[in-house]
Amino acid sequence: MKKILKSKALRYVITVLWCVVIFLFSANDADTSSEQSGMITEICIDTFVPDYDSLSDAEQEDIFDTVSFIVRKTAHFTEYLILGALVFWCLHKAKDKRLRTACSAVAASLYAVTDELHQLFSDGRSCELRDVLIDSGGGLLGALIGLLILVLYEKKKVK
Repeated sequence: MKKILKSKALRYVITVLWCVVIFLFSANDADTSSEQSGMITEICIDTFVPDYDSLSDAEQEDIFDTVSFIVRKTAHFTEYLILGALVFWCLHKAKDKRLRTACSAVAASLYAVTDELHQLFSDGRSCELRDVLIDSGGGLLGALIGLLILVLYEKKKVK
């Protein structure tokens, strides 16, 4: 019984900690957020655009802006993909898989809304519907991945 309680508690602790991580990223001001994504952007450019240094300043700026946008939105999507999967994991007692998947996606989407509203209080940040939609898509995919893993596990268990 203790093992089950620890496992159940662990699911919730990990999920809440992940929500805290998302909250802390949103609490960063615009400069800190840009710095963080800028480091990843530079790594991507170094990896995928080998002739970047030989391009004109205007071309470099255009590439940097495009890659930065992709990095930032991918980060949004990934944060919530993980959240959707974690919420699905927490709802392990729900028998109806469709309801479990839907609740996981909705919970991630609701957290995305609160996260975007939270950004209104961070210097230089804004609340964007596009980001809520990206986050929600990530949450849905995370829940669907959780469902896929569950279905595969159940099939293997039956054999």
